[in-house]
Amino acid sequence: MADDLATIQRCMADGLLDAGTEPVALFRGPAAVSARRFALYRGNLTANWQRALAGAYPVLEALVGDEFFRALARRYAHSHPCREGDLNHFGAALAAFLGDFGGLDDYPYMADVARLEWALHRAHYGSDEAPLAPAALAAIEPALLGESRIALHPTVALIASKWAIGHIWRAHQPAATEPLPYELHAACRMIVHRPRWRAECREAGIGEFAALQALARGEHLGDALERAADAESDFDPGATVARWLDEGLWLTATPPTTQGELR
Repeated sequence: MADDLATIQRCMADGLLDAGTEPVALFRGPAAVSARRFALYRGNLTANWQRALAGAYPVLEALVGDEFFRALARRYAHSHPCREGDLNHFGAALAAFLGDFGGLDDYPYMADVARLEWALHRAHYGSDEAPLAPAALAAIEPALLGESRIALHPTVALIASKWAIGHIWRAHQPAATEPLPYELHAACRMIVHRPRWRAECREAGIGEFAALQALARGEHLGDALERAADAESDFDPGATVARWLDEGLWLTATPPTTQGELR
């Protein structure tokens, strides 16, 4: 019985993914009627895939157009079928998939735009944990602050690209005042975060980005700030740390003592 059920389920799944496969033999009634009904079901599934991806990748959809995006959604779903009921996780591999998808060879920045959009999508649905409070950081002895380890908030993502993905993203926002840049081949470093319950992104200087990357690797705060100063001569550690706290980029601070992590 279990084998029969598995076979039926496999036939149904194959029929949903391949329009050339019609599992009409599984249904009672006229074959033509069953085929039409199943085609409607398949169409609804394809539409759900497209809506799920469009919700996570609105800029990508705007860049490639509706028809191309529909084809992209179908091909992606065939290669990466959703394994869970929550379609908010459906597009996790799309950025990597774009590298092998035909028709985008002349637009090599698309994959990095997708990486940025997925990071924003994940931040939107990410952890509700409270970020590190400034008072908690102030409670650490000054002599130990430089040797403290900082955990970034789970909603934070660091996206580096050789393309102007920040400009591209901003140019496609509903209230955009910034036009799409003429020169797209320009290095860009983006910080994704979710201050005050809304996912946002902003560009970072080379020093700030280097420091956050170092913290994400588990380096001490002092070492991370030194990396920033080495990368950017006018880096201001005090103003930058204050901004990080205001934006909620840090989750915990752990000094090299027995007092444990601070929040």
